[in-house]
Amino acid sequence: MSSAQIDSKPTLIVPSNQPLIFTISDTGTAPDRFVVWVDEDGTQIGKFYLTPNTNNKAHFNLAEVVRDRVKVDDKIRDESATLLSYDTKPFTTGRNGLKKYQVEVGQFSGSTESSPQDSDVVYLLDGAEQLSSGLHPSYANYYPTHPSKKTWLTDLEPVNDIINVNVRQEDEGCIAFLNDINIIGSVAAQIEYKLYDASGSVLQTEYDTINSANGAQLPNASDNNQKLTYLMAYPANIKGWISAGKAPEDNATWSYYDIELQSGSGSQMSNIIRFHKVCGAVKHDNTQLAWTNTRGGWDSLTFTGRSSETETTQSKPYQKQIGDWNASTYTFLPQAREMESYQRTNAIKHKLNRIDFSFAEMELLRYALRSDNVMMRIGDSGAWQPVTLDTKSYKVNQTASRMFNISVDVTLAQVVKC
Repeated sequence: MSSAQIDSKPTLIVPSNQPLIFTISDTGTAPDRFVVWVDEDGTQIGKFYLTPNTNNKAHFNLAEVVRDRVKVDDKIRDESATLLSYDTKPFTTGRNGLKKYQVEVGQFSGSTESSPQDSDVVYLLDGAEQLSSGLHPSYANYYPTHPSKKTWLTDLEPVNDIINVNVRQEDEGCIAFLNDINIIGSVAAQIEYKLYDASGSVLQTEYDTINSANGAQLPNASDNNQKLTYLMAYPANIKGWISAGKAPEDNATWSYYDIELQSGSGSQMSNIIRFHKVCGAVKHDNTQLAWTNTRGGWDSLTFTGRSSETETTQSKPYQKQIGDWNASTYTFLPQAREMESYQRTNAIKHKLNRIDFSFAEMELLRYALRSDNVMMRIGDSGAWQPVTLDTKSYKVNQTASRMFNISVDVTLAQVVKC
């Protein structure tokens, strides 16, 4: 007896925003329809009937089913705190940024439907691949299995296996990575943190194990959602969880620090991510802009120029009658209001400026324009707030020594009640 089968599928862990094609065929004569069931983390979310093509096959695009179902987290695992500000432990894990999808296939003869006859799985991140990368591009460069693997889920590109990030001592943020041995074969078991001065001398070193005590789960644990792990890697976050005296701000001569994933025996299992100390403005507030990137994590930049704030209002005006038409004598007060408005709401807009972006930072900012989740933090003690990018394109003015002057406009994504 013939049965439906899956001939090809996407690789195991990939971004969700790309063609995710499952090719289906039959071991014998193709049926009237192929039946496709889709489960998300064990719960069925869809059932579809596909007509075989002239080659007696069907191509099923899972991307059309899962659109907007996978989202990078903006809260920590227990949802008690904003992710980007979290500083209690080195790690936290996801709920929505990585999900398991099982595709099952069967036959429909016109009157009889089979049970599932073949199945396969894929794990999806909230990210994107461009068509120029081809069908089902490999994501193995983001698996923590070797020092040459990029690993960190950022749109920043490494140079000589080092990812460079510019940060102020007061900046908050995180970097994401995949923590799993069963699916992708990662043997990363800890992080190494090393703090350096400008001469390259080591000031501090710390090793932190990837486990539940430190906010993650073990690499061989079974919770798929928690395989997406966030390392609270920015200076302000590190201050909260690192051993006393080892934070950047506790070492006045610090210049940069390196973080890498390692095996339990201390072998490097990722590119180094290097955080360079830069100075911000001192006479006005600096503004951090963070966004979900195309790799399945968060990226951010700091605008050190003086920003401006504008509040605009929107309402629906109407004209009403004045005076008391039911009184024995018609009259009205001199201050009677004839024009009123309803549904009045205000919006707060910010223009963010910086005159010394590097070329790499300018390239990174392009991805903010593609993101559907952008956050802003004004000042060193401010809370993260959701914003929308009003800037649909930006003009780049090169200053000196390949530095760039860029401005972007954002609107607070919360209506101001009036």
